[in-house]
Amino acid sequence: MVRFRYYFIAVAVLLIAILLPHLPIFSIVLKTLDLNIYDNILEVYNAFSYNEYEGVYDNICIIDIDEKSIKDLGQFSSWPSLFFADLVNILEEDKPLAIAFDIFFTESDSIKGYARKRLSSELTDITINPDKVMDKISTDDIFANAMKKAGMVYLAMFNSDYPSYTQDLPDKLISWNVQPKHYLELKYPVPPIPQFTRTARGIGFANINPDITGKIHDYPLFLKHKRDMYVNFSMQLYLDLFGIDKIRLDRSCHFFSGNKKVSELPLSPDGLFYFKYYGPAKSFRYVSFSDVLFRKIPPGYFKDRIILIGTSAYGLKDNKITPLDRSFPGVELHSTFLRNLLEEDYIYWVNPWLLLIINFIALGIMAFIIPRSKPSISIGVFLLVTILFFPFIYLLYVKASYIFSYSTILIPWVIGFLALFFTQAHEQGKEKRMVRNAFEHYVSPEVIQQIMKEPEKLRAGGEKKYISIMYVDVRNFTYLCEKLPPSEITSFMNSYFNLATQVIIENRGTLDKYIGDAILALFGAPITYTDFERNAVKSALAIRKIASDIKKEHYSHPLLKDFHIGIGIATGEVIIGNIGSDRIFNFTGIGDKMNFGSRLEGLNKYYQTTIIIDNFTFNAVKDVFFCRKLDIVTVKGKSDVCDIYEVINTMDDMKNNPELSEIYHKYESALALMIAKNQSEAKTLFEEVLLLLPNDEPTKIMLSRFDVINWETWDGTWQFDGK
Repeated sequence: MVRFRYYFIAVAVLLIAILLPHLPIFSIVLKTLDLNIYDNILEVYNAFSYNEYEGVYDNICIIDIDEKSIKDLGQFSSWPSLFFADLVNILEEDKPLAIAFDIFFTESDSIKGYARKRLSSELTDITINPDKVMDKISTDDIFANAMKKAGMVYLAMFNSDYPSYTQDLPDKLISWNVQPKHYLELKYPVPPIPQFTRTARGIGFANINPDITGKIHDYPLFLKHKRDMYVNFSMQLYLDLFGIDKIRLDRSCHFFSGNKKVSELPLSPDGLFYFKYYGPAKSFRYVSFSDVLFRKIPPGYFKDRIILIGTSAYGLKDNKITPLDRSFPGVELHSTFLRNLLEEDYIYWVNPWLLLIINFIALGIMAFIIPRSKPSISIGVFLLVTILFFPFIYLLYVKASYIFSYSTILIPWVIGFLALFFTQAHEQGKEKRMVRNAFEHYVSPEVIQQIMKEPEKLRAGGEKKYISIMYVDVRNFTYLCEKLPPSEITSFMNSYFNLATQVIIENRGTLDKYIGDAILALFGAPITYTDFERNAVKSALAIRKIASDIKKEHYSHPLLKDFHIGIGIATGEVIIGNIGSDRIFNFTGIGDKMNFGSRLEGLNKYYQTTIIIDNFTFNAVKDVFFCRKLDIVTVKGKSDVCDIYEVINTMDDMKNNPELSEIYHKYESALALMIAKNQSEAKTLFEEVLLLLPNDEPTKIMLSRFDVINWETWDGTWQFDGK
């Protein structure tokens, strides 16, 4: 029955995932999520694949009304139709496949600017003032005749939100017998002036609007006016070029010429066509409008090409936001669509039924695995599959140009996991509370937490971990026990242990055990984290202060006023875990480094220091704590040579005492000279240190060695045979 609960949850999640896209609010959220993921795919792909030169497409050329053209020809609003007539005449000489204007010719023209200058010389022989003549002359007829002569010019029209601009649709505009899922509703269509519609070869709607993300992802193929369906500007051009006279719609858009199928345009499940972008703006051939008009382009350049005329000039406000560019000329959107069609280079959509099957299988697998796995494994697998999802959809796009509604996979995957995981957590919580109630009076909280996380570790076992081990020992504890009453020594040590243990826990250490008067603590286990070495040294300094405060507090006590401790910290790899039998165990560590930490603590007796650390600990904390190199030693049970360091204080505190820092550095310099067997200079330097620090025991020890060292055979290390 318990297992069946998980499958019931999986089915419920699947039903929710099916219903969510149909709810208005959630549909917007999910659509936005899908488009943002898609945008990231495009950005990554473009970053790795786009090449400015390889991206240029030969079969289409854009004649750009750019900033240069406006500078050459004057303000665009004053351009007469004569400019466009001249352009068509020049282009027609090269015999292009088609000439398409992504410009709206909705008003008649008058002679101004460049046109006035151009015609003035031709009107010098008339008796009437040329300016008065030109004021009454329109160049619309010249442009219309140029279009008629070329026989390949296509014009754009647009949809207005204001009824004052509306006009009747031109007779030339062809309606299509189709019933698309998605179309743009035309409110007030605005065609070119009748003079131009009569002579243009074709007319289409050039509206391209952003979606809910504010970007252009899709292109409305069909536009509805009253009861009729029309096609967009670019498609009109394509249909005409290939003689397409029939369109059929299902999951794709099928084009026929007679009974012959010409091509097939894949659509999204909701009937949209998504651009397949080839890069940011200027991924096509661009030629400046004025360069063409002034015949700066070599003859034959436009032969057999589709020519689109539009603008990239910022002031003309035809730049769009796309996933790859925030200033993408509208004319290049039409070019992109045409290239998609001409090359049959499309974005394809994964069948929604396949996605449903994938969800069904994925949720079923989760319902089977999660109740049978540890939470950490469940989370790990979930994160791994989620992370791998994104490279998978990227490769799917790159290798096969396939996309899909990503939320239809992600949402049920995430919701399903959370629902199943928290169901498992709730059930396991009951079990954990039972275990805690049973064991809290017998084992430490740290062990209980480990049992809660990994119950199988009730069995003996462990794992290798890189940690810091800290030993803290009380000096002359046996003597104190002999001289003080049991109640007094017990009360005193309990107070000391409470303070020291609190410091260890506050610094993310783990109390391993109390060993008589000694404390064994671990840093970096059982929870692994960075900078655990610093936490160990920070704890050592705090415990040193605790000991100092105790001495001040009990200054009048004949025995406790001389309370001393020694601390040793070693860092390295140990086996950590529940060590023991199946019935009795302790969470601790075993290994050479555990013993070495104890040896370092014992060296404090010899050097009369408080905190000694090994070289591995020093290398991790040297930027934060001021330490002096004490010696190079070998200890009992270890053949390896080790540099040992005394922790003095924090770097910040030592900045306030530069003289003391300099003395310790002088000690290290003397030690280096001694190891190099430069006896005279080393001894002199040690003596200088002792003058400055008369009570520095390590310096006294080093000076005492000059008389006992066999300098011919000495290797620079000092060997300890005891603890």
